[in-house]
Amino acid sequence: MLRQKSLPLSTKKTSLFSLNNMTKTSKLHISGGSNIFKHLSDALLPYHIKKVGSCLFIVEGTLAKPRIGIRYPGYKLKQIILKRPNKNSALWANLFDFEVVPFEKGREGSSVHFTYPNLLKDFGMYKKDNISFWKMIVRVHDHNVIDGNPPKLNGIDPRQFLEMLKWMWIQEDLNYKLSWKEVGSKIPYRLLNRNGGPTSKGAGRDKFYAALILVHGNYFSADSIRKIIP
Repeated sequence: MLRQKSLPLSTKKTSLFSLNNMTKTSKLHISGGSNIFKHLSDALLPYHIKKVGSCLFIVEGTLAKPRIGIRYPGYKLKQIILKRPNKNSALWANLFDFEVVPFEKGREGSSVHFTYPNLLKDFGMYKKDNISFWKMIVRVHDHNVIDGNPPKLNGIDPRQFLEMLKWMWIQEDLNYKLSWKEVGSKIPYRLLNRNGGPTSKGAGRDKFYAALILVHGNYFSADSIRKIIP
């Protein structure tokens, strides 16, 4: 089914299921730019009361050849129980939390390998001196966009690196930085940590971006940065 050019967002339903026979997989067409959070929140909201991780959306690649998916709802999404809620009460926490899922040769892989420390180590070893790759990282940070084909570099596949980073950063902003109004959510929610404390107005993606800048500029090694920015 062809995507209509006039729509910035569309979902493509399918009868494809994951290996555990419980997760229905759909394709999300999400445009980059500053409105990506609004488009994503509109797409995910209908599924927020589903079982944790029961919805898998392909956000990079195709259903036939997926590269990156997001599994929703995330485990940080919680319902808030209030004794006397009113029409302005936020009854949900971390409403748009999700897990970023890499695919390897069409099969779902493990996100455990794509931690920030692992990405930083790979960047420091194989990618920090490549100007073209660095410009693509800046574009992802500033606009949530990956333009053209990345240069061929050793280590983690450069496109997979950028696409994982893009969606990890989106997740980071949704969980630790942006309010429900800034996201454009249709219902209010709060950003809370595991102890119930607020996490809004945090650094979001900028924390790891700062680490990349310091390694790219040869100010610190990846190992040293982990001691400064854990």
